[in-house]
Amino acid sequence: MDKPKFKIEDLKMFVEGKLGERVVRFDLITDCSRPENFAVATESGKRMLVKCGDQAPNGKPDYFGHFVRHLEELKGTRAIQLIHGPYKFGQYSVVMISWCEGCRVMPDRLTAEQEKELIKAYGEFSSAMQRCTQVLPPRDNVEVREAAMRFLTGPFCAKLREFVERELPNDALKYDAGKLKVIHGDLHHGNFYFDGDVMTGFMDLEDFRYGYPADDWTRYVICAAEHLKWFDLAGRRRLVALFGRLLPLAPSDEWREAVGGLLVRKIFRRFNERKGTKLWLAANLQFRLGLYKKMFEKISEYSARTQSTQHKG
Repeated sequence: MDKPKFKIEDLKMFVEGKLGERVVRFDLITDCSRPENFAVATESGKRMLVKCGDQAPNGKPDYFGHFVRHLEELKGTRAIQLIHGPYKFGQYSVVMISWCEGCRVMPDRLTAEQEKELIKAYGEFSSAMQRCTQVLPPRDNVEVREAAMRFLTGPFCAKLREFVERELPNDALKYDAGKLKVIHGDLHHGNFYFDGDVMTGFMDLEDFRYGYPADDWTRYVICAAEHLKWFDLAGRRRLVALFGRLLPLAPSDEWREAVGGLLVRKIFRRFNERKGTKLWLAANLQFRLGLYKKMFEKISEYSARTQSTQHKG
């Protein structure tokens, strides 16, 4: 993670001025990609999350402005709620938002009640998200696939190319515009909290975009596998089992697109002339492909079951 480009002590003094009381805790949260999140506690016992972001960072997508714009639209949901702001802090903007009580739980460690609660909370959250406007477009998975395939021509890439051609034809990566919904866009175990069996809130809402709910759930499972470094075989089995239980939440064609799309973004976009062969030979890539293959197998089994049930009906 990059270091903040502002002085943290200056931001702390700014926040104290807006709150009108002394801050006794002001900690940079380091387990996220952008250096803008601070866990804050005041002398009176208030807890909150402070985000300080550049609304136009070097011509990149305006993720922070995107986040601020939708805070009001999520009132009444189990998501972060705006407490104060936005305020201008030099070239940055600052918001103070509600703190999610509880702790994070790895997907392969969920209790049955936590799993039910998460699915229920996401359903409520998803309904509320459909009120959002001007969200980010779907990711162009077809473009990523085509770019990767141009470099999968070496002798060591034959198996990988065969896998892509079999599992990820272009037409399996195209979204059906009529089915698109507003999704979280960055759903993983670090972006929501549990207090016992109760899910207390969703976090990190900058990446709202159009897609399928299956995109969110696929990211949830894959990010957990990444956290396990791909080599924890017992954890991988538990994640595949969880994936199987999540399948009734979306049609099989949406699952296939979601898994395939994340596959090309997580692995194949990294291929280029210089390191494509090196990546293919890496042991962790073998483990990654093993997990994806298991997920595709689960989707096929689910599709066969649903078709059988429809035929009997």
